[in-house]
Order: sequence, then C-alpha cells, then structure tokens
Amino acid sequence: MKNNVVVAGLMALLLLVSALPGAASEDVIQIGYVGALTGDTAVWGQAGLNGMKMTADMVNAGGGVLGKKLEIVGMDGKGKPEDSLNALARLFDSGVIAVVGTNFSSCNIPMAPVATSRKIPLIATAASNPRVTVDETGKLMEYSFRIGFIDPFQGRVLATLARDVVKADKAAVLTDIASDYSLGLASFFEEEFVKLGGKIVASEQARGGDNDYRAQLSKIRTTEPDVLLIPWIDKDVALIARQARELGIKAVFLGGDGWDNQEMIEMAGRALEGGYYTSQPSFGRPVTEPFYNEYMKNYGIKPETEALFGHDGVMWIVHALKRAGKADPVALRDALADTTDFEGLMGRMIIDKATHNPIKPCSVMTIKEGKIAYVGDFMPAE
Repeated sequence: MKNNVVVAGLMALLLLVSALPGAASEDVIQIGYVGALTGDTAVWGQAGLNGMKMTADMVNAGGGVLGKKLEIVGMDGKGKPEDSLNALARLFDSGVIAVVGTNFSSCNIPMAPVATSRKIPLIATAASNPRVTVDETGKLMEYSFRIGFIDPFQGRVLATLARDVVKADKAAVLTDIASDYSLGLASFFEEEFVKLGGKIVASEQARGGDNDYRAQLSKIRTTEPDVLLIPWIDKDVALIARQARELGIKAVFLGGDGWDNQEMIEMAGRALEGGYYTSQPSFGRPVTEPFYNEYMKNYGIKPETEALFGHDGVMWIVHALKRAGKADPVALRDALADTTDFEGLMGRMIIDKATHNPIKPCSVMTIKEGKIAYVGDFMPAE
C-alpha cells in the first residue's frame, strides 16, 4: 500500500512538471508570449498567441530556422503588471530565446529591466508608451524592443487628423487617470494640436471601470468641442461614447489603437459613428488577407490586430536569427537592433538603435455604419 502511494505521488508530480514549460531540446527554438489570455482583454492576448502559433507552424512547414523547429510557449499575464512579470520570469526560466508581448505599456515598463538583467530579448506588441524601451532618463533598455509605434507618434497623427481632416479648431480630452497609455497619448495629442493652431477647451479625468462619466462629460459639453479624444480601451470607450451622445455632445470622437476591437464598436451602438482612431497597420491592408483567411479557417473567429503582432513578432525573430547565424539570445538582440529591412504583414520596419522603436507608418480607421473601415496609412511630417 505504501509503495502504491509513493508511485501515485510520483505520477502526480510528473504530470505537474509536464504541464509546465520546459527547456527546449537541441532541435527546438522556444519563443515565449505574454498576454492577457484570461479576463476582460483576453480577446487580444488569445489572438496574439494564436497568431504566433499559426506563424510558427508555417515556418516549421518550410523547414524551420537554422535547422531547428520553432515552439511557442504562452503565459497568461492577465493584462496586469504583477502577473505579467511572473509570466515573464517563468518563460525566461523555461529556456525561451525571446519573448513577444504584451500590448500594455503598464506591463512592459516594469518588464523591460528584467529582460535586460536576464539578457533575453523582449518584444512589446502594441505597448506604446516611450518608457517601454527607455527609462525615465532616456537611457536605452538594451533588451527591450517593440513592433508598434509610440504614443508621441500616434498623438501627432491624431492631432493632424483632427486639424486637417476633421477641420477641428477646438478639442476636448477625457483621460483614464489610472492608465499610462491614456495619459501619455492625451498629452502628446494636446501638445501637437496646440502646435498646429488648435485650442484645448477641456481636459477631464476619470478612472476606468467607474461606469458613470456624466459629471466629466457635462463639463466637456459646455465647451462645445469639435472633437473629443477618448484615449481609453475596450468597453469603457463604448460607455463613454453612449453617455456623451445622451448628454448631447456632437463632437467627432477620436481614439487610439485601444479602440481596435469590432466588439467594442458594436457595444457603442451608433455613438461612435463617424469617429476616427489610429491603429497599428492592420487587417485593412490587402497583404493581410491570406493570413486573415487562414486564421478564420483555423480558429473560426475574426482575428484581432494582436494576431498580426504575433505573426510579425515571430517573423522578425526568424529574420534576425538568420542574420545572427545562431540561436543565442545575445546574438539575437544584436540582430534585432540592426534591423533595417524587415517586411512584415504590418509593413516595412526599420529599428532606431537609440530607442529600439520602429520607424513605420500608422493606419487611420473610421467607424462607418457600425463597422471599422480602413482610411489609409499616414506618416506625418516631422
């Protein structure tokens, strides 16, 4: 009986260990992904992981890279800094050569120094705060990279759009006081809008999940803005837009890449109709159609833009590994930093060595008849 108990205990331990990510074998290159795989924003994290796995399968079908197969290991960061840090540590301990993710600046900012201390590249997806790749003094976090554009660039595009396309003279802003993304994007928009000759007539703050934004919106209404910037994400945007329309605000609504979710647009009903938002180059680009169709075939749901980030993250690593000539994290870091000609589904990308930010265009989308419609790619003048 005692022996049976010991055997049962050993079997349980083996099952537990087998469920955890393990060190890659010599003929496998492991790439990690950290994203929100559960919770309110899981639609993005699941899309990113799916996109990476689908792309790895494609690479492996073509013979792999450096004579090795790719293996994707996903970890749930839940869209929260502490959980993302824990997920990152587990992936680093498992033997991954690099990690892709997250799409939240609040998570990647504390993750960046960990990547640098462990000397394993970390590639943020849509995390757009400048401090994802540099610290508060501007010092480069040597192992932190990103695929998406940064908030100053996104803010410039939005301000230029407001002035040149919407012909707005007056702008109001409602920010999420608890979000680095929201505060940063709003600040860069305001600075550029004023520089272009516009006037900020109201700047209000609230907190995500409050459920009632009428007090702030009532103050905004009295200023009669031409545009209202709502740099929030997901369901909060839909609720703010509906309450703003109920109060009689007639402004054109503007947002950042946190709006890039068809489900959120549908939640808003007609409230966001005619609004614009900036997006990482996404499924509006014709070149993405084969990937879109294959994703639909494999998963049966429409992919979010994070799936393209997953694809380009894997392909950028493959591109860099081929140039490095070996599957080594330090050599990979050097090759990523030397990128001058990577062409992904989200467009051509050059990496600024001083910041590890990509030089790439920004897509502008509009809401038309309740659907997301592609306007075009923009690269505003310096």
